[in-house]
Amino acid sequence: MPYFDIRPKTSRRDLFDRDEELRTLLEGINECRPLILLLGLRRTGKTSLLNVSLNEASVPSIIVDCRVFEEKTSITHSEFLEYFARETSRLLVRHKTLSRILEQVGGIEVSGLKIELKKSRRGEVLFSKILEALNQWAKENNTCIVIGLDEAQELVKLRGIRLLPIIAHAYDYLRNISFIVTGSQIGFIHRFLKLENPESPLYGRISVQVTLKPFTRNQSITYLMEGFREYDMHPPQSILEEVVNQLGGIPGWLTMYGYYAVENKEYNKDLIKRVLETASKIVIREYENFLQTRLIAAKRYTLILKAVAQGYNEWLKIKRYLEVEEGRRISDSIFSQLLRNLVDAGFLEKTSQGYQIPDPILAYAILSYKPKTPWH
Repeated sequence: MPYFDIRPKTSRRDLFDRDEELRTLLEGINECRPLILLLGLRRTGKTSLLNVSLNEASVPSIIVDCRVFEEKTSITHSEFLEYFARETSRLLVRHKTLSRILEQVGGIEVSGLKIELKKSRRGEVLFSKILEALNQWAKENNTCIVIGLDEAQELVKLRGIRLLPIIAHAYDYLRNISFIVTGSQIGFIHRFLKLENPESPLYGRISVQVTLKPFTRNQSITYLMEGFREYDMHPPQSILEEVVNQLGGIPGWLTMYGYYAVENKEYNKDLIKRVLETASKIVIREYENFLQTRLIAAKRYTLILKAVAQGYNEWLKIKRYLEVEEGRRISDSIFSQLLRNLVDAGFLEKTSQGYQIPDPILAYAILSYKPKTPWH
């Protein structure tokens, strides 16, 4: 699969400069470590890295893509369990002996290669029982089953199931199950898991952590050069530098530009504009999903991002910008919490130079952003 294929990668040779991260993730899977965190901004390659590691480890896995819930303001336990049962059913195709153990779980029915939930029993108990059955089968077959919770920050919306006690129980007693928790909103992932909170069921549990960062400038240019070389295309250095200047080091955006350039057999600046416009719609949709449960403060979040996009990078300058726009004073504690939420969601980052928007596409898009419903 070429570098500029826009689908998630599945083979090691298709990953660019992620050898160390892949090694760490593979070690965690091969040792069946109970909790692995795979973190990084969206489009930095988390799904690709997970795919490659699972393929190389050759272990059975159940991946819950929590992005299917991101437009919801809450997730019922029924929705979560039905999705999990559907993904678990995929295992039955390759591992038919799993049916025998799952059939013993009260609350589910195994019909052929499909798992269905009974209406009478749903919730924490049922989820725990399914995990115990999966662990029993994995133990009998001397393997590890990976349970992947992709973009797990969405699970803070889950109602009717407390996942942390279940994960803690699996950590302690289900030795043949490994949870891989991925997330692009890194701060919210840490808030969700509460690993450092003494009152959390997961407090004190050690996890393997892999963090994918955007490419550096040199990595970005090299990635583009090598990607184009696969198609015997050799764009001038000036074009590559302009691409990186405007799109930054997010692998997904660089791949999108490469894909368009290969498709059109050219690499002019108009294609950069095309990526900016297309990608802007994507990041604004993600930002609006973030605002869905924060509508009261939506205007303030947007004004903060607009301030940073315009070059206001110090705490006090951003606060003054917001106060001028609102025409009133804002308490320091409220403002600090707003900033923290944006940082935890990955829309802002705090650096030695102050606050900045880590994704240039969001910085570009937010300046012209207008909400669908005008603020009052």
